[in-house]
Amino acid sequence: MRIYALYQINFILSLFLIPNLSYSQDIYDAMSKAYINSPHLKAFRANLKATDESIAKILSKKRPIISLRGTVGTDKTTTTNKSSLESKTNNIPKSINLELSQNLFDSGKVKSQLDRAENLIMAERAALLAEEQKVLLNTAEVYLNLYSSKELLKLKNNNLKVLKKHLNATNSRFEVGEVTTTDLSQAEARYLKAKSEQIKARGDVRVQESIYFSIIGEEASKLQVFPSKIPNLPSTLKEAINITRRDNPNIVAASFRKKASLFGVSSAASELLPSVDLNINAENAWDPNTFFTEYQNYGIDLNLNIPLYNGGYNYSNVREKKNIAIKESKLLDNKVRNVLKDVEVIWLTIKNLKFRLKAIDASIKANQVALNGVREEAKVGTRTTLDVLDAEQELLE
Repeated sequence: MRIYALYQINFILSLFLIPNLSYSQDIYDAMSKAYINSPHLKAFRANLKATDESIAKILSKKRPIISLRGTVGTDKTTTTNKSSLESKTNNIPKSINLELSQNLFDSGKVKSQLDRAENLIMAERAALLAEEQKVLLNTAEVYLNLYSSKELLKLKNNNLKVLKKHLNATNSRFEVGEVTTTDLSQAEARYLKAKSEQIKARGDVRVQESIYFSIIGEEASKLQVFPSKIPNLPSTLKEAINITRRDNPNIVAASFRKKASLFGVSSAASELLPSVDLNINAENAWDPNTFFTEYQNYGIDLNLNIPLYNGGYNYSNVREKKNIAIKESKLLDNKVRNVLKDVEVIWLTIKNLKFRLKAIDASIKANQVALNGVREEAKVGTRTTLDVLDAEQELLE
């Protein structure tokens, strides 16, 4: 479920209200483009529109069915009487038939189907929201990974320049006999290692740019900006859990699917109950046969259908829908349990990361002071080149 479980839909909408920078691409611009251009989301939106049509199809069952049929043909009749006299008649029968059928009572079947369809549509909307959050999260991750890889490349480049200077200085001191071959070899080894890391960092940037293109759909700009604002997170774990229970789209979708399954049971049970239909028919025929030149018929009737026995299909269908309802209920319970577990893990991870950041920041400052001290001591000869390289490596890490 990851961190998107903590956000509400208003955060997604707010992403498009933040102005973009003119000469660089910020994280919100990238998320906006991914939200609009993602083929994955377009597929989910099309699927939601298709699901919406189920409402119109169900409502059509409560509306009258009107059909108009017309026929025209030819009829040749030959008759022979007892006196062996033969007569032939040719006629061209034509007819027009208007029928109207309207369901008057269905024991609540259509209403149950309509309620079920509405809940399934709401579940699809929640599922779409979950996919939108995933795309936004993946976009934020790839954006920050690209930013991080570029910053690391800058760090590796600076480190390579420093070690290059050390190597040149050590080589000069070696030529005048101030350092040994060991010192020169160590400086050269450190430089070559830094060169290898710089090549790897450059490759990592290319990899992240490729991932960026696959998610956003366009090439990344030359400059990424670290976000100055981050979404407001809940102040307590309890608040985070309450928001998750209420707004997490996966929980919402599972909840609507559970409700839909209950209405599915009602729909199946209604098939065991009677239904009443009204039928109206009007027919006019011309030259229908050899006896009449015109025929008219008008009829109206009520049809009562009471299902008595159909091999046990309806009862089996009810049992099936009940078990599906039990399944959806258990899936909802499992979804809530897993999501809340993930939220708690995420919450603890965030708190630990905050403490780690403070410790890392203090470590950087301490290593910077140590490096400056080692450099000063190296100038007066109390520290070797290796000591300086070690201090620089600790600061780099």
